[in-house]
Amino acid sequence: MVGGQWPGAIERLALQLGQAQAADRRVDEAKKHESPTRPKRDDFEPAEYQRRLHAYVQTPEYKAADRELRISVALSKAHDAALLHAAGKLLARSSRGDRPPRRLPQPRILPGGHAPRWWIDTINRTYGGIWRAVPAPGPELRLGSADDPLVQEVAKQARLLQASRVGYRKRDTLYEAYIPDGTAFGGRSLPLVRGLGPEASRRANLLLGRGSGMRVQPGRDEEFDQLHTDYFAVWDRSRAYTAAVLSLLRARV
Repeated sequence: MVGGQWPGAIERLALQLGQAQAADRRVDEAKKHESPTRPKRDDFEPAEYQRRLHAYVQTPEYKAADRELRISVALSKAHDAALLHAAGKLLARSSRGDRPPRRLPQPRILPGGHAPRWWIDTINRTYGGIWRAVPAPGPELRLGSADDPLVQEVAKQARLLQASRVGYRKRDTLYEAYIPDGTAFGGRSLPLVRGLGPEASRRANLLLGRGSGMRVQPGRDEEFDQLHTDYFAVWDRSRAYTAAVLSLLRARV
């Protein structure tokens, strides 16, 4: 590595990881908050439970807890996305023998702790830019041999992040429009659109609203579950990747 600025840069990344971990814990705490006045499903008949639940979600108590959860989730996403950008940038520079950047990418958080609805919606819609930050395996190999456990861990976490991006991109491609037959899971797939192949027909049927239902294509539930799992794991994996990068960089300083 070049110059004596690396220890400080590495510790700034470690501080950022700590902030992202704290933001994730805030989400966990917000999820645990459940009012004792919330109706319990097992205590009522279905219709009465739905009536009481509808009344409960109109209360100021519920709305405050729900807003706290939405803010916590958006803040955590912003932290994780910036963290992954920072870890990837630092690893890439170190692998080239360059100096560290003067500043690491930071979460796009409004000053004063403000979290208006438009900001929350923007983070949720753009995922905080995390998909653009997903790294490819490779730079770590310039910092050690392929059988080095620290190098292997960074490569492993990079592959898991790649799987998360595949989950994000492909999970919606497994749905199809279909015609239910009245049973819980039965029904028939729509025929192919004349002149189109299977995949183009699937997209056209969904786009045009054909059929009277939508489901995961038969026989692809296991694949869908894996894509779904990988997709939602991206936030935890961003922190795991950064932790692996930190271990590798600290060992090379």
